[in-house]
Amino acid sequence: MDRRNFLADGSRLGGTLAALLLMQGCGGGDEPARPGPSPDPGTDPGTDPGTDPGDTVGPRPDVAPDGLAFTMFSRHLQWVSTQAEADTKPFEVGVKLGEKAQEIGYRWVDLTVRSTGHVDPTRVDPAVNLPLMLKGIRSTGARCRHMTCNIVDTTTAANTRNGVPVMAEDILRVANDNGIALYRWGGFSYDVAARDGQAQPFGRQLKQQLDAFAERVVALAALNRRLGMTAVYHTFSGGNNARSVWDLVYMLERFDASELALNFDIGHMVVESPLSAWRTNVRYAMPDIKSVGLKDSLVQRNAGTGAVSSAWTAAGQGMVQWREFFQLLLQGGYTGPAEAQYEYSVTGLNNQSVSLNTTFWSDHAQLASGNLTPAFLTEELRKDLAVYRQAALDAGWPAIRLS
Repeated sequence: MDRRNFLADGSRLGGTLAALLLMQGCGGGDEPARPGPSPDPGTDPGTDPGTDPGDTVGPRPDVAPDGLAFTMFSRHLQWVSTQAEADTKPFEVGVKLGEKAQEIGYRWVDLTVRSTGHVDPTRVDPAVNLPLMLKGIRSTGARCRHMTCNIVDTTTAANTRNGVPVMAEDILRVANDNGIALYRWGGFSYDVAARDGQAQPFGRQLKQQLDAFAERVVALAALNRRLGMTAVYHTFSGGNNARSVWDLVYMLERFDASELALNFDIGHMVVESPLSAWRTNVRYAMPDIKSVGLKDSLVQRNAGTGAVSSAWTAAGQGMVQWREFFQLLLQGGYTGPAEAQYEYSVTGLNNQSVSLNTTFWSDHAQLASGNLTPAFLTEELRKDLAVYRQAALDAGWPAIRLS
């Protein structure tokens, strides 16, 4: 969908929208056309015709969903095994991941391929472990075409194993050969240090830094084009990272959204703009949104220091207007992952409060003590999914388009 058409539907936003467009240099004129992706004739998404389909670990027919694909972030399922088991038995752990995701209610999995993740390139060779874990996940009927990794650009090592850098292409070629089409990317921060005694950046200095960010990823966009993959930049809140939506869209203007795009995390974006700007941001960024993150949030103020910070909550207990958010996605023509992220705290079985935004392997102290159990976590993770599904239905999404 053309960004200007979707924005026109929201003309009631008036001056706020005009101001945002002016910041982008759009000025109400035609949006410059983006370069289209070039197909790579050497990339065949099919399987080797000489291979038994039951044994293949090559690309799977996990096609892009025509609707909302409710997705489990595998970080929240690390408690199905120990880290050692993930390293040494990737197929078996993949089976556990697929089975548990579906038991909770998720058909789609975003697999962590990063430090401390299910496939940890600092500990194992992704060329060995990633195909096996994907095969295990898919053997259960769960779907996986999405991964989260530490990739920033093509020249910065994503990870280091045994003193040897693991580069973006090392991971992406293996992922592409095994049916992964989407991966999380990013991590740029503004330089806010004073220069020559002068505070910066202000005005055009911000865009100059964004232009430099964009130059860093020209080669990454080209690699994605060759492989037929899409990198999605996760939108965070707080800090000095590029994360205000207008700045990310400005940076992405010179790329095709099939190469570099956004993972629009509504929880973080509502923290940044809880009243109305989040709606404008959804509308403005829609052509660049290829994945969405789901979490709920509040903003709190420390009575003693006056500091303001975010506080994550269970779905439906924070500031996110879930029905309206899903309605905007539907109106904007969005299809793709809707990934649940559990970052709030719960009171466990031993009455101890613990954040779910923790890497829990099965031998973690919280499980060893009995404060958390697989049954407790399974039930807890079901609750948010029920809120998201109902809100999507209330927003007008047909049930057949929710997977």
